[in-house]
Amino acid sequence: MSTKKILVVDDEQNIRDIFQTFLQEMGYKVATAIDGLDALEKVAIEKYDLYIVDIYMPRMGGLELISRLKEIQPDSVIIVTTGYSGLDVDFRSIRQSAFMYLPKPIQPDELIRAVEAGLAQSRESIPDAHYQEEEEEPVSEPDKKPELLLLRGFSTEQIYSFKSTGTLKEYKSGMSIPMDKDEGCMVVIERGFVNVYYNTDLVDSLKEGDVWGEETFINPQAVFTSLRAHGDVVIRHFPRKKLIDFFTYNDKALTDRYTINLIQCIQVKWKRSIVRLALLGRNVPIDEDVFDR
Repeated sequence: MSTKKILVVDDEQNIRDIFQTFLQEMGYKVATAIDGLDALEKVAIEKYDLYIVDIYMPRMGGLELISRLKEIQPDSVIIVTTGYSGLDVDFRSIRQSAFMYLPKPIQPDELIRAVEAGLAQSRESIPDAHYQEEEEEPVSEPDKKPELLLLRGFSTEQIYSFKSTGTLKEYKSGMSIPMDKDEGCMVVIERGFVNVYYNTDLVDSLKEGDVWGEETFINPQAVFTSLRAHGDVVIRHFPRKKLIDFFTYNDKALTDRYTINLIQCIQVKWKRSIVRLALLGRNVPIDEDVFDR
């Protein structure tokens, strides 16, 4: 299946950058536009599976853009955002056939749910031929799945042996997922979604293929968050002792490779955390140069 395409239309550069970085981290192809006119120029060249449109913008605002999009692409799915609350905005957006309305500041989990629901609606409203005709674009798996980044440079046999040191366990929705030396401080999400909490604050959301707690391989006391199943999930637990045994009986070069991967994984998560803080409206600047250092 081809990568889903999203167009973010907002006159605030910081908002555009935040949305683009966050959605690209989720594996989507994301373009941005500074206002309605800019968006229409991009739509004339390429159609998108989902549009995220701000209401108040110069030159052409969101309401007029929505109307024009519906003329050009009648089945377009549009999520409306605005920093100004009011029923007048809400009702007008509905009349203009917006799929959903999100007031700013937008919570990360709200954005995730809205985007997933919008893309599901887009998939239902567009014929299958639309997707079959599109050329699939290569996606960098290490960027999409931290688990693959963690095991980058491992052979197929080494990956299988590594995974065999873990134990699968199922959890029902709302259950806490232990991260201790008995169950295993490092976990991989095999199926479902998991919420990450610091005290009572939601700080991250994990999906299938994501890893959490890998830094405990270096520092056993590094765990300071708690995990809770968001729906029914399957988790693979990795006890630290079994991981140490695994690397003890393998070549030292593999341990070095794994340590490098660990550092890169932590960097990816740090970047994602910065983006989430910015989404929460805490004015955290996104400096892409920092992530390349």
